Amino acid sequence: MFQLTQALKSNQESFEIHFVEHSACAEDAEDILLLDPKIMASKSLKRRLHHISGRRALSKISFARDGDVLQIVHGAGGCLTRDGQIFARFSISHSDYGAVAAVAPPDVSVGVDLEPKNRRISQGALNLILNEEEQNELHDEPSRLRMWMSKEAISKALGIGLSISKEITYDGRSWLAKGSRWSVDSQDITISEVDHILIIAQKITEET
Repeated sequence: MFQLTQALKSNQESFEIHFVEHSACAEDAEDILLLDPKIMASKSLKRRLHHISGRRALSKISFARDGDVLQIVHGAGGCLTRDGQIFARFSISHSDYGAVAAVAPPDVSVGVDLEPKNRRISQGALNLILNEEEQNELHDEPSRLRMWMSKEAISKALGIGLSISKEITYDGRSWLAKGSRWSVDSQDITISEVDHILIIAQKITEET
């Protein structure tokens, strides 16, 4: 069983991340909060397992309790609320091998993306998320993957899908999206003996 919790500090704000292998969950949903009944009723074993792993990772670091509500809010990303008040921000990502959750203070926007290092992004997918300049500049698979993951993490932190991906850009200093600047950090992690990359996006400022 592999589980790992880390406390991180970035831009003077602290947050935690927790990794879980899917094999550590094996569809055991006992004592896990914030599960989505619709997903748990899915006929897809893979979908249920990914959901359980992500929620288990979140439960380990969120201090959630019965009655808390999990929401994806447009412009604010993942929010955990209690008695109508946001008490934490969160983000979850999965690969075929495990899941990761990040939890931050209620005023900190955070997004994560987890992928195996050997993942290849198809040209068709790249055409959807990269603008022409980015496609001309990125010639190797690792750079394409990190660009994809960075845009994915920022879009999660905003609670918006990859439909805005071409609007998310990098100006050489930081990432820009929806009138805000973002920092993007990466970390290497091995899950189920497979090397992964974790991307963590965090809002720096509202001004661009």
